[in-house]
Amino acid sequence: MAQLVVLDASALIALVSSKDPHHNWALDMFRDTASFELQMSALTQAEVLVHPARAGKLEKFLTLVRQLGLEITPIEEVDASRLASIRSNTNLKMPDAVVLHQALKVNGSIATTDNKLARVAKAKGLGVFKP
Repeated sequence: MAQLVVLDASALIALVSSKDPHHNWALDMFRDTASFELQMSALTQAEVLVHPARAGKLEKFLTLVRQLGLEITPIEEVDASRLASIRSNTNLKMPDAVVLHQALKVNGSIATTDNKLARVAKAKGLGVFKP
C-alpha cells in the first residue's frame, strides 16, 4: 500500500469517538499508519466538524486534528470536472467522491468504514484500510 493515506470522515470519527463501533479498528489503523502521511480534504474536514460545532467543542476538536498532523487538502476548480465524473460513474456521494479523487490524485490509499467507498477504491486499484 502507498505510504500516504487519505482519510474519510468515518475513519476520523471512529478514532475520536469511543462509542463508535469502529473505534478499536480506528485506533489500530492509526497506529499501523503512524509513519504514513495522512491527508483529509477540506470538505471531509468540514463534514467531521459538524458534530463538534453543534456540541460547542469545535476548537477542542480542531486542536486534536492538528495534533494528528493531518494535511488538509483544498478542492480546486480544476478538480470539479473529475469529481463530477467520479460521482456520475460510481454513484458515490460527493464527500466519498472527494476522498476517492484525492487518493487517485496522489496515488494514495484510503481509510474508511464505508463499504461502498472501499469497494470502489479497490476496483480502481487503490489500497484500502477498513474494518
